Amino acid sequence: MGKRGKRDWLVAGMQLLKQVGPQGLTIEALCQQLKVTKGSFYHHFEGYEDFKASLLSFYEQEGTLQIIEQVVDLQTPHVKLRKLIDMVIAISTTPLLNSEIAIRAWALQDGSVREVQMRVDQQRLEYLQSVCQEITGDATKANLMAQMLYAILVGSEQMQPALHSVALRALFDEYLRLYQLNEDNDEKYH
Repeated sequence: MGKRGKRDWLVAGMQLLKQVGPQGLTIEALCQQLKVTKGSFYHHFEGYEDFKASLLSFYEQEGTLQIIEQVVDLQTPHVKLRKLIDMVIAISTTPLLNSEIAIRAWALQDGSVREVQMRVDQQRLEYLQSVCQEITGDATKANLMAQMLYAILVGSEQMQPALHSVALRALFDEYLRLYQLNEDNDEKYH
């Protein structure tokens, strides 16, 4: 196989984490998955702890910060909210977001993972709340709306079997309908 970049290792780590959990996320297992030697691993990482820190940073960056960056400059808060929903549904089948359950389970066992998960949850909720507050002008209502929206996402990930993207879309569409945030009501709060 060709050369592997650092991102290849991180994606493989997310996939492996989902498949076997944190106890199976070893250097040897990563090398087997990527069909490379341990030397290749050490070319990119100083050791397992460096890999773990990079993996958690990757999760935070690609699973939160890059998503926010893609919507922050959109025209209206209604468009931002709908775009966020569209993006979450579109990427819900990628290794990164499909690993969210495994990350949350790992966070129950490992304090450093828990810190990252708490920070990710905080960042996501704060951004959702800011968008909802732009819509409503009411901080209390915005907080409730953000928590409800985020609970739909996190709860849907925890269900067994997991919700298919069509069912997740239906839940989000119902949320938008209940709060009258569909495209026909863009000016409801202003």
